[in-house]
Amino acid sequence: MIVIDVEIKKAIQGRNEERVPGIEYCDGWRDFANMGIACVCTYDTRSHLSRVFLEDELEEFSEYVGPWITSGFNTVGFDLKLLRAHGAWSPEGDPEHFDILREIWCALDLDPDRFVPQTHGGWSLDAVAGATINATKSGNGALAPVWWQQGKRGRVIDYCLRDVWLEGQLLMHIIEHGWVTNGRQRVEVRVPQELLRVQETR
Repeated sequence: MIVIDVEIKKAIQGRNEERVPGIEYCDGWRDFANMGIACVCTYDTRSHLSRVFLEDELEEFSEYVGPWITSGFNTVGFDLKLLRAHGAWSPEGDPEHFDILREIWCALDLDPDRFVPQTHGGWSLDAVAGATINATKSGNGALAPVWWQQGKRGRVIDYCLRDVWLEGQLLMHIIEHGWVTNGRQRVEVRVPQELLRVQETR
């Protein structure tokens, strides 16, 4: 499978947060068309190859992932919508995509399309990867667009590569063991066998 993670160019102002002087912001978490794409990082769970695609390489990214089953963490709710808004993802839906966070929520009998902090919270990538595979993120994703605009492009790419690697390790753990935990609760999560069979033929 090819795991996908995307970082944005424009910052998003959090609740009760002051704007950073000189930094450009978009209009919130649903303003996909205006966020901009700083970089897309991928991780191949077969070859363990990581790749980086910048905004002028989105067509190449689309061609690269086209034949593959794809995966990620919170990708259906964010990354794929962002990519689609920039013409880098098929508008016909994502029948062969495995979103780890979405599958966790479904395993908990929660609505994956309606986030409720009291029930859906506590399952961040950092929490799940830290408790499941003993590896954590390298920073706060909300700072990535600030770094990008400050010219710290390498830092953003490194951060994105770390995230996509974490997601890849988590996916391989799920394929092998069929569960994840956030340190408080263990949940059975499995990749559908039909996805694995389709991937083996490609």
